[in-house]
Amino acid sequence: MKTIRKTFGIAACVGILAVSATSVFGAALNIFTFDENGNGIYNGLTVPWTMAVEPFSGMTTLTYSLGFATTPGDVLLQESGSPGSVVLSDIVRFDGQGNVYFFSDMDGPPFDLADVPVLPNPINPFVIIPEVGPEGNNGAVWIPAPGQPGFSPTVGAVTYNIISDVPEPGSMLLAGLSGGLLLLMKFRRQARRA
Repeated sequence: MKTIRKTFGIAACVGILAVSATSVFGAALNIFTFDENGNGIYNGLTVPWTMAVEPFSGMTTLTYSLGFATTPGDVLLQESGSPGSVVLSDIVRFDGQGNVYFFSDMDGPPFDLADVPVLPNPINPFVIIPEVGPEGNNGAVWIPAPGQPGFSPTVGAVTYNIISDVPEPGSMLLAGLSGGLLLLMKFRRQARRA
């Protein structure tokens, strides 16, 4: 539940920024934030998802429906910490019809909806982008140019916020407790000085 709240919290912040930027600059920003567990938001609205068979690989995986056509192709996420080699952790596949298929390597229990036993072969065109953030809480941002996978000729530029690894609730609890303890220590120090 915390994971869902965090995902939607991040997406809500992105949505607020998009609305703010729209009112300031007068143009709509198209932002799609999604993760491995069916949590997707496009410009502040929930994006429908299902488990569907991706036609090129024949594999069943998490599938989001954007509702607008995109340039077909793959976005390959390179695992962090592997600068000398390309170790892929996820494939985001755009089918050109408005569907986004999310394939993620299986890290072990608990499993995510996008986890597959083996990643499918990439399809052309494809791009490789690095994941950012610590393992277990990382992702990537993809902003395609015209002709690149995910670009929409009808909508224009779209920013894809891909949440690759959703932190486990236990990890989030531990991080929250650590942060709370640090704040408590800071307040105590300030109170002693006063």
